[in-house]
Amino acid sequence: MTQLPEAGIGLEADEVLLSAPQSGWQRLRAMAGARAGYALCDQVIYSFGNMVVAALLSRHTASREFGIYILTQRSMDVLIQLCNVFLWAPFTFHLPGTAEERRTRYYGSLILQQVIACVLAALLLWGLGIWSNASAHVLYRDTFAPLALASIGILFREFTRRAYFSYMRFKAAFWTDVATVGLQIAGVEWLYYRHALDVPHTLWALSLGAIVVSLYWLATEWKSFTVRLQEVVADFAHNFRLGRWLLGSNMVFMVSSQCNPWVIGSVMGGASVGAYTKCESVVNIPRVALTSLQNTLGPVLAREYHAGGKAALRRAVTRFDRLLLLGAVAFSVGIVALGPWVAEFIFKGAPANARSILVLLALNFIAFAMTMSQSYALTAIDRAGLTFYANVIGMLVQAVVILWLVRAYHLPGAAAALAIGSVVVVIVRQIFYSREMRRA
Repeated sequence: MTQLPEAGIGLEADEVLLSAPQSGWQRLRAMAGARAGYALCDQVIYSFGNMVVAALLSRHTASREFGIYILTQRSMDVLIQLCNVFLWAPFTFHLPGTAEERRTRYYGSLILQQVIACVLAALLLWGLGIWSNASAHVLYRDTFAPLALASIGILFREFTRRAYFSYMRFKAAFWTDVATVGLQIAGVEWLYYRHALDVPHTLWALSLGAIVVSLYWLATEWKSFTVRLQEVVADFAHNFRLGRWLLGSNMVFMVSSQCNPWVIGSVMGGASVGAYTKCESVVNIPRVALTSLQNTLGPVLAREYHAGGKAALRRAVTRFDRLLLLGAVAFSVGIVALGPWVAEFIFKGAPANARSILVLLALNFIAFAMTMSQSYALTAIDRAGLTFYANVIGMLVQAVVILWLVRAYHLPGAAAALAIGSVVVVIVRQIFYSREMRRA
């Protein structure tokens, strides 16, 4: 196994250029862009697969069926975030500081923890399906019950993808994602031609495609880990000490960004969930660039802070802020101008008030992008708790206004509540960041 440096970022041939004398913007661009190609392509493929499957269901199933599928994916988002904060992210941060002879056992411990997490997730979904059936919540029963077993393959495949990221193997992550997406789309297309396209069959098509690629991962990676049962509890406790802060920030952000379909579904029904998601999917197209940038933004800012302290970190954040803000504004103009046509083209239908929804979602997109680097900077100086507090304040503001806005303005009201919460997060986080940068 290739040894990682202390900073936790493996060096590859394409990063040799970083050792050359550089300064300012050139050095920052080189550090951020060394693996940006594969990171961006991987996220494009990942998002493309999700969009194609959603589009097939939108085109060829009833609105309620499509809405249920969206709820299953939001349920998987919750499970993925839980695994990320307690398992995958702590592993990524702890691995570089782990002794070489201990790494294979630490990796094996993580794999066993992931298997346990997959089983627990399936049991949770199964229990929620039983509860929904007993309490006559038909919409939620049809969401959780078919997802229970299928979630195991989907969740474990996501773990294998993040494991590649932990070892900075973006090329391997990209090609395995290509294989996964290809198998999953082929499976869903086959269901369509067999006239069996519905949520339960689609979930199994996604799960089986994920299982095939996970088996390939196991066949090629099994020599890189060793499982020691007696170390699992201690390793989980080690991960949990970091994961509890990550849980706070990530889960609060996820609740804020993912709650709209659930509120819309409870107030307006499953068909409205699908209509809102069509607009949300259009905004998520440029979000791919932001998501891929997150895979490199954190390490770059951490290196800047380690090399030059707060002054260097502040300069790097300023450059990233300008880049992200200009990019977000440019994308948002395109979202507002072309968004309704894109939604109509992809999903064969868009809500009548799509443009007003897209304007508000575009505002939220700008708010998300413009201080993303501040969040990583606060983490770099060991002040991640401030990001958590900013997210909590924004979530509370959103919670106060969302029900009233949805009842009064329907789908645009949901988008407006999301934008209001995000703007509050931007203001509070900027206050925290400015205060910390002034401190010695």
